[in-house]
Amino acid sequence: MILGIYSDQSENFLNPTNPKIGDEVTIKIRVPKKYGKVSGNLYLLTQKNSNKYKHTPMHLENENELFWYFSSNFLLTERFIRYHFELNFINHNKKIKYDARGIVENRHIEDFVIIPEFEVPKWAIGAIYYQIFPDRFYNGDPSNDPVDGEYIYDGEPIKKKQWNELPHPTKGHKEFYGGDLQGIIDKLDYLKDLGIEVIYLNPIFVSPSPHKYDTQDYDHIDPHLGIIIEDTNNMEEKYKIRTTSKKNLIESDKLFKKLVDEAHKRNIKIVLDGVFNHCGSYHRWVNEYKIYGEDIGVANNPNVPESEYFYWNKDGYEGWWGYKSLPKLNYDKTMLVWKYISEIGKKWVSHPYNADGWRLDVARDLGKRKSVNKTFWRYFRKIVKRANKDAIIFAEDYESPKEWIENLSWDGVMNYIGSMDPISYFLTGTEKHNDDFKPDLIGNSEWFINHLRWAWSQLPLNSKYVSLNQLSNHDHSRWATRTTKKIGRVYSAGHKEAENNIDWEIFKIGYLMSFTLPGAPGLYYGDEIGLAGWTDPDNRRTFPWEKLNETEYQNRLTFMKNMIQFYKEHFSLRNGSLEFLKWDKGFISYGIWNNNEHIVVIININDTPYKFEIPVWLSEIKNGKLKVVFNTKSVEFKEIEAYNGIIKGNIPEKTAIAFKKL
Repeated sequence: MILGIYSDQSENFLNPTNPKIGDEVTIKIRVPKKYGKVSGNLYLLTQKNSNKYKHTPMHLENENELFWYFSSNFLLTERFIRYHFELNFINHNKKIKYDARGIVENRHIEDFVIIPEFEVPKWAIGAIYYQIFPDRFYNGDPSNDPVDGEYIYDGEPIKKKQWNELPHPTKGHKEFYGGDLQGIIDKLDYLKDLGIEVIYLNPIFVSPSPHKYDTQDYDHIDPHLGIIIEDTNNMEEKYKIRTTSKKNLIESDKLFKKLVDEAHKRNIKIVLDGVFNHCGSYHRWVNEYKIYGEDIGVANNPNVPESEYFYWNKDGYEGWWGYKSLPKLNYDKTMLVWKYISEIGKKWVSHPYNADGWRLDVARDLGKRKSVNKTFWRYFRKIVKRANKDAIIFAEDYESPKEWIENLSWDGVMNYIGSMDPISYFLTGTEKHNDDFKPDLIGNSEWFINHLRWAWSQLPLNSKYVSLNQLSNHDHSRWATRTTKKIGRVYSAGHKEAENNIDWEIFKIGYLMSFTLPGAPGLYYGDEIGLAGWTDPDNRRTFPWEKLNETEYQNRLTFMKNMIQFYKEHFSLRNGSLEFLKWDKGFISYGIWNNNEHIVVIININDTPYKFEIPVWLSEIKNGKLKVVFNTKSVEFKEIEAYNGIIKGNIPEKTAIAFKKL
């Protein structure tokens, strides 16, 4: 087997990395010298749906002790460029094809793709995210708290709970704790000290639920998260006045502007959650509870003009997945929905609010036809980018997003395929909801590497560097609980069981992996102290601020701070090349490099120490010392020596170590 052939779309092998029409583009591939004489061809497709490759010889651009670097140049037109390589190893009488997944053997070609005029914000490449569920983060203003029985939601009066109470196993979606935007403002210095660069907020627009994925008013921030000036003690009118008073809405919008301004002063970006597939039944277009008047909305009069904003069947307007509380917006019928939602996208990234982008909820579900879906998102992205060229747009998506990225619909995705899923299965065998356990995937390095190579091939250009790497979020179980390898949900197993038998060594290894594999690493609030929880609603426990001074929580916080600092000090981790070096059952190693630095990560998740011999020459290291720059557990050595492209040593059980070449 021939090892060491390598190309990707980092600055090491593609220049420029954000190519525009008319640019001269240079593509490179690396070939080990030790295999003897070699020649190379670049195979190009210059039309989107063509099978007629044009092949052109590559020329030797430069070389070092270990490798030849072949390159090819061309001017970028308005057409897509799809490409792969063919290498002829003359001494071995062997030809090899190489594509976005590596050496091609017994599979179809997965071309690299260059998309003309596709550009992602530079600040978003490898940016460190912190996701906040506002109602559960910090209560900075008790005067805006929802009160017991303020209104009916899902057939029952809502409930206001004490901060340290746990969410009810089946009624958590009707419970409020009082977290708000002022609470986030109050904790910005905490987040800055932690090392956060971007805050991703779960929805904050007017909505009757704590999760706010059932939007009532896209044009304003919910006063329960903002500011309530106008209020009443009349419980029959309280919710209506609180959420429709112009004074409350205007002041709440101003508070959001203050949050963005204060975050920007600390060099922290703010990304919003856009729920545009469906609204909520409280929205004035539906007005199920007559908050906006007796005859307004399709729930009260199916013949109002807004009826064309929805899909209809024999039972009335359609709800997303059948939920009438989530009326599905109709993108197939009228441009009015397109224009309105796109203007919302534009509004919040523009002056005076100046948010830094959008995460798009259930983005693949929007509309009922893929062609409409992709065309709308391209339209939405164009409108938003025209208003704020540095705004990020990434989508919730669980499958390959390739055709959406190529369509210029999104910049990137929530990286389930390239982070949460493979890391969770490799380290714990546990599915992201704790609903399934696959012990055969624990330590299965072959599966892990093959899956990641496929996932990365689905994210062309810089998409993989801006896609959000998470191990926990509001939709799935907490990473700490997943390390228990237990199947369960809160209604069947109970809250306490989510906290029992957490494997803290595996917890730390998981986070080091999410910070060193390609993507923008992200924490879900409380992950920095190891907050536990089954999937929704248990993953939405309040942040236990009073526990920060306890030793075990402080130790976890210190670990996360140190890891983030390590990440920030090594820029190659944001956009470098990555090659897997050596792997075995429960053991994996990979190298990350750019022109200025070389990092090697080795991971042992076995219950016993592992003796390693790693070919670091695959990451362009031949000789010299490598210093330990981060480790999840104490190790005896501080540095290790590379001889003729190899490092040897022992790594303790359940340990991950990052080295840097001196």
